[in-house]
Amino acid sequence: MSLLLFGAGLYLVLTRPHALWLLIGLELLLNAAAPLLVSAASAEAITLLFVLLFFALLEAAAALFLFYCYARYTHTLSLAELPAL
Repeated sequence: MSLLLFGAGLYLVLTRPHALWLLIGLELLLNAAAPLLVSAASAEAITLLFVLLFFALLEAAAALFLFYCYARYTHTLSLAELPAL
């Protein structure tokens, strides 16, 4: 299951030009270890799972805020129109 999540996340990150698909792919990559931690079922593994989910929540909140600001600036979420600096 973890390999499937990691592969799907890698596919989305490498092939999709849309910013929200990029975020979904990054979340899948970050959370790919979760099924392994659940199957370990030790106290340390469950604690690490909660830490992983906490950082995934922080990353998603920051990314959505940046995507919101980018969408207001460009009126689109397509990364193909990302201005070069």
